[in-house]
Amino acid sequence: MAIVQNPITGRTKQKFGSAVFSKQFGKNTMRTKPIEVKNPKTLLQRQQRAKFTLMVALARLIMSFIRVSFKQVATTMSQFNMFVKSNITDAITGVYPNYSIDFTKVIISKGTLTGADSGAAAAGAGHVIDIIWVNNAGNGDALDTDVAMALVINNTKKAIVQDMLTKTRLDENLQLTVPASWVGDQVHVYLSFKTLVGSSVADSTFLATVIVLA
Repeated sequence: MAIVQNPITGRTKQKFGSAVFSKQFGKNTMRTKPIEVKNPKTLLQRQQRAKFTLMVALARLIMSFIRVSFKQVATTMSQFNMFVKSNITDAITGVYPNYSIDFTKVIISKGTLTGADSGAAAAGAGHVIDIIWVNNAGNGDALDTDVAMALVINNTKKAIVQDMLTKTRLDENLQLTVPASWVGDQVHVYLSFKTLVGSSVADSTFLATVIVLA
């Protein structure tokens, strides 16, 4: 795909001959229109589609989170696509057609901010998830005011609980109350940070997989 700066094309989003013009991320682009659309059914194609389907479903589940957590690095594609690209190779396990997501390897946040130090998570009574970390302000570009970004994924219920507002790096702890209907379910817990204005985000840390307690 070529970036088109010619003012003749302007903001066109039309087809012209074998060229297709569009505007992506503030830039005019041009690509060649495919002569024929194919849908090969080779084993490699089926494997890739199966992996893609899994990762797209997860991306949709946590979309409200990754709109923020992938914003810094998603400069040439959407946050959704960047999340899929970052995880489709390493965060899927198993043998086709029995693929599954390895939640210990899922990246739910990506950026240049200094990440969490000594983070941990545990299930507490009353269907709560307790998250702790060590305040590492002063290391790299970490600040006391960096906002904690916590995410709990319940893959069984296809639901999440998140907090990106209430705690800072200085607080060193965060508690999330999950629905009572989650009691007995296995959930996956992650932690990241963002600057107060949200311009920079840290790479995420997988904290634990725990069973929700009554």
